[in-house]
Amino acid sequence: MKPFAYLRKHKEGDNVPYVVGGVVELLLFAIISIFGLIVADHFLLESSSLASVISSVLVDLTNGDRVAHQLGGLAVSPALTAAAQAKANDMAEKGYFAHTSPIDGKNSWYWFQQAGYTFTYAGENLAVDFSDSVDVERAWMNSPTHRANVLNGHFTQIGIAVARGTYEGRSTLFVAEMFGTPASVRQQNRVVTLSSSTIPPTELALATASAPSSSTETVTPAAPVTTTTANLVLGSEATGLVAPTGPTAAWWQHLITAPKTALQYAYYVLSIIIVLILVYVTELEFHRRHLRHVAAALALLLLMVALLVFANSVLFAQPIIAAV
Repeated sequence: MKPFAYLRKHKEGDNVPYVVGGVVELLLFAIISIFGLIVADHFLLESSSLASVISSVLVDLTNGDRVAHQLGGLAVSPALTAAAQAKANDMAEKGYFAHTSPIDGKNSWYWFQQAGYTFTYAGENLAVDFSDSVDVERAWMNSPTHRANVLNGHFTQIGIAVARGTYEGRSTLFVAEMFGTPASVRQQNRVVTLSSSTIPPTELALATASAPSSSTETVTPAAPVTTTTANLVLGSEATGLVAPTGPTAAWWQHLITAPKTALQYAYYVLSIIIVLILVYVTELEFHRRHLRHVAAALALLLLMVALLVFANSVLFAQPIIAAV
């Protein structure tokens, strides 16, 4: 009889308790469902099946930062992408994280040479423990040396790749970002040999970032870079480049490669909705009959905070970028 008595008590235009109860259940469902989707997305990223998508998104984020600082976007170079993939694979297979391999001493410009990329300027950014594309780009931009590479006006091309491997006993994703400006070598349909007299002085900017005060390292190859075929050198007339005329990744690809950021923004929006509903229901007059509404709102907000803390401490690793 109590439920019917309660209904009679509020039947004269006051169904707020019932409406609010339904809204609370809906919001609770939304909070848990969003968290479940983010967890599924997190494990999907760990499978490496989205490696190419991650690379495309990071290219967009890098170009977005450059455009925001009045710099031109970088074209995606197949050769730089190949160099980045080779570097990422090497770190993943050998379990190290550094610009120079502690195992065989191969430094970063070795991978440019292996990819046949003859350059006047080149740079490299590295990251490990990838779990969110926005996090990685933000970490690079917050590091003076990595930021210098992202915003280097000399660079015209970019290549990014990821690889899954083991680092310090844990399975993780390695990210290699290669920047470059190709040497101005006229592409001809003949075999040519490039000597030191035909290659402009080369500079390789490495984001060592061992400390915030560290500067960009410049490395000059000790020996001339020699190739035997002209089509291995990506000059100003090279083909196969993707011009930076717009985003290389779709909006949903940006969303699924940034689960941590997506969770945060989704919960921010839900928090605002909860507060607005509470204001509407109480009309900013906190009488005793509104205590249950305030308690429900606080419970939902605390649940989101708890899930965010859990996700940040258990699911999402903070990317490491400072490799020496």
